[in-house]
Amino acid sequence: MRAIRRLGSVAAALLIGGVGIAAAPLAAVAAPDAGNIVISEVESDGGTPGDWIEFQNIGTESVDLAGYHVRDDQDRDQYTFPAGTIVAPGAFLVIDQLDKAGNGQFDFGLGRADTVRLVDTDGVTVLDQFAWTAHGNPTWARDTTGAWRETAESTKGAANIFPEDIPVEETPGALILNEIDSQPADWIEFVNPGTEALDISGYEIRDNSDDHRWRFPAGSSIAAGEYLVVDAKAEGLIWDQLTDNWVPNTFEAAIGIGGADSIRVYDLTGTIIQETSWTAHAAIDGDQAAATIARCPDTTGAFEIAYITKGAVNECVPPKVVINEVESNGDDTDWVEIKNIGDTPVDISGWTVMDNHPVGHAADVTPVATGTTLAPGAYYVFLGNADFAFGLGANDQATVRDAHGQTVAEYAWTTHAAGVYARCPDGTGEFIDVEISTRGAENTCGNPVVINEVESSGGTPGDWIELYNPSANSLDIGGLIVKDNDDSHAYVIPAGTSIPALGYYVIEEADLGFGLGANDSVRVFSGETLLQETTWSGHAATTWGRCPDATGDFAVTAESTKGALNTCVGDIAVQPWPGNDDVRPVDTTPTFLADTSGLDFTVEGEQGILWVVDNGTGTIWKLNVAADGSFAVADGWADGKRVRFQRDAGNPTAAGPDAEGITVAGDGMLYIAAERDNSNKGANQNTVLMVDPNAGMNARSASTDLVALQEWDLTTILPQVAANTGVETIEWVSDAVLAGQLWDDNTAAPYDPANYPGHGDGLFLLGVENNGQVYAFALGEDGSANIVGVIDPKLGGVMALDYDSVLGVLWAVCDDGCLGQSAQITFNGTDAPAVAHFARPASMPNVNNEGFATSTLCVDGLRPVWWTEDGVTANALRTASIACVVTPVPPVEEPGDDTGTDAPGTDAGENAAAAPAVKPSTVPGLAQTGADDLTWILVVGGVLVLAGVVLFFVRGRRTSEAEPVDAGESTN
Repeated sequence: MRAIRRLGSVAAALLIGGVGIAAAPLAAVAAPDAGNIVISEVESDGGTPGDWIEFQNIGTESVDLAGYHVRDDQDRDQYTFPAGTIVAPGAFLVIDQLDKAGNGQFDFGLGRADTVRLVDTDGVTVLDQFAWTAHGNPTWARDTTGAWRETAESTKGAANIFPEDIPVEETPGALILNEIDSQPADWIEFVNPGTEALDISGYEIRDNSDDHRWRFPAGSSIAAGEYLVVDAKAEGLIWDQLTDNWVPNTFEAAIGIGGADSIRVYDLTGTIIQETSWTAHAAIDGDQAAATIARCPDTTGAFEIAYITKGAVNECVPPKVVINEVESNGDDTDWVEIKNIGDTPVDISGWTVMDNHPVGHAADVTPVATGTTLAPGAYYVFLGNADFAFGLGANDQATVRDAHGQTVAEYAWTTHAAGVYARCPDGTGEFIDVEISTRGAENTCGNPVVINEVESSGGTPGDWIELYNPSANSLDIGGLIVKDNDDSHAYVIPAGTSIPALGYYVIEEADLGFGLGANDSVRVFSGETLLQETTWSGHAATTWGRCPDATGDFAVTAESTKGALNTCVGDIAVQPWPGNDDVRPVDTTPTFLADTSGLDFTVEGEQGILWVVDNGTGTIWKLNVAADGSFAVADGWADGKRVRFQRDAGNPTAAGPDAEGITVAGDGMLYIAAERDNSNKGANQNTVLMVDPNAGMNARSASTDLVALQEWDLTTILPQVAANTGVETIEWVSDAVLAGQLWDDNTAAPYDPANYPGHGDGLFLLGVENNGQVYAFALGEDGSANIVGVIDPKLGGVMALDYDSVLGVLWAVCDDGCLGQSAQITFNGTDAPAVAHFARPASMPNVNNEGFATSTLCVDGLRPVWWTEDGVTANALRTASIACVVTPVPPVEEPGDDTGTDAPGTDAGENAAAAPAVKPSTVPGLAQTGADDLTWILVVGGVLVLAGVVLFFVRGRRTSEAEPVDAGESTN
């Protein structure tokens, strides 16, 4: 029977939550004070369902907690007990962290170093508190003396259990060979891991020769848990070959442990029970006197090099592997890079990386595959959502453990790096905040300048070297030294020379003072320190450059792009922005919140409408827009309306969806694409929410938010990605456009809407930030979701999508990570839609644009388009103009793909990039999307006028029979 020490009297737990408050009513109810209600246990590292706090009434009367507060170390984080929260004497009360479904009580998490406080109704007096500097393993709790200690197991809502309360399972004694010193002193260490002593009289030790034998004398034993050392002078029995008898003598008289030797252990029956061999004396950095061979981990592991711990727990020498670089914020996923700085390969099979939640995230790691070896100087990167399923926080830690759970390397930080945390010098230096990440490669510790492209033959006017600045700020390169493969050829870049952010700088042969050969190199030095180099064999037919530009390995390029983005074989040439360069902000006065993201344009009657969504709060705005790109916030929308998950219908304070994209479908409903629940930012949750924009007013206007009418959770259908790199944009496109044109990957044929019953009259295209792919979904009325096809815009990422009905193309837009480039995708009924790439307008800064929308509003042959920038409160919405008519665009060949043998019309992409010519609209304010001559326009116009007259009389009759409609109320 387990002996359990109980805190106060044993009582049932009182839980607040789904079971309600269930305490036996008592006649006397006391107020909490410092003597009757205490914090008794705390789970801060991912319990069930999350963090929780346990209280106990250690008094003799029931306690009413109504109006009392619970806080962590921040006064802003507070939970207040509701009326009727009464705790009986001896009873426990537990409050839980809110989960995704809205179950629980407090909405703040408990950190690795945090505090829990019970505060009086006055909001000032602290009745009880507990602070900790590391997560409890598994929890922190009070013992019977009132002291806080780590528990043996979590006992939520019950008496606390500590290690001494756990009965020890009896195990027989065993003799385990644990550590061996072969130089300079010979000794052997054994350990007994059992709970009982073991009589080892007559047990025998041999080295690699059966003639060298030593026995434990009669009466020898090893106690439970004992470390027993047999040294050179240990008395025992040795085998005398002359008399064939056992005679008393010392261990050294029988055995001298050599540099290449073995130790074998036999029991009384002569059965070998332990053995190990080695080929050289153990040494640490060449010092044999500092090392032994020992089990790693102690008692159970294999024999490895270890520090001397004679008669004690083994201290193993970790492999010379260090954490070298850490990305905790801002990349496509979090990651931890390790490097082997030793001179021997290291088997990293079974290794894992952990953050500062080792208990809560124990199941969220994937061990490195068996057989994985890290060569000297090599790097290995633990990737989020591949090697671990949690995010790295601003105040966090990375711990790399071997297959035995032993810590190999560790690094902690207190805030996110502006760039990445990296060792400088690479592999050996201290960690510093470095602007440029080099995942899986040598850290950029000095000047981050990049050699990007080299012309070694036939350039204009001669050879040249192109340098690139990968940073977000101007880069001073004055004083850097450029050399070829001859150290006597050196060019010093003049003082004061700089490269603009993300810009290029070209050094001509005339300035270098030397030419570049067919088998040559380019090296860039800062003093004696080599920063960059590249070497080639044979002149490139074009140029020798990085593919992809700035970040990739060197290869022969598709064409020379001196002072510009490299064009690589297979790339799509980037064309100039196809509209006017008249970019201007239209929200110079702050109108939105700080996380403006998706956009979508539609028309209601004759009014152009622009929908805007904020990802930080899930708030949306409705704007009335004009043909010049300007806007006015629609009536009733000045504060926007918050979108809420269905599970948050009864919780207006819930953080809401991380709403990245917005689109209007044919049914008039708004569809929001979210990649996370903002109340749980560390987990990816790709979701589409359908809301009725006319359902309610903002909560600050004393009405309701927009609770989702239906939701589609796509998390398990889409690729598994880091929390903040999921669905970034959404666009609804009608079946009338996609039928026969979009390729259906499921049927390997052009899309037929009939294959997806119940999906409505169009598909939803969703862009995923992590991989830059666009997924065409059929969302069923029954909540089902099917991927019809996957489209590759061939950009570095996709932040916005917009179907342009004027051009008949799908726009995919990237952010500042790929210089604001965009793609026009033309569906052509094949599995290879035509793709054209465009640069952002020259006057558009390279900013984090996350929304893009085109329009059909047309004045003087021009129509507006808009972008939204995330992270700013003013100048977040920019506009520019593009033509209302379609000018045929010649097809763009992918560099390096043209064999010169295509027959006209046989290339699926040859004519598809060019949209049909569209004449200017004859309807004022709206761009026309297809009419071949004026006759047809007049005919169609006459029909529309006639239909309008009929509709006028029908609606007038219906209106006279209907209830009056408020002037400000939408009738759409």
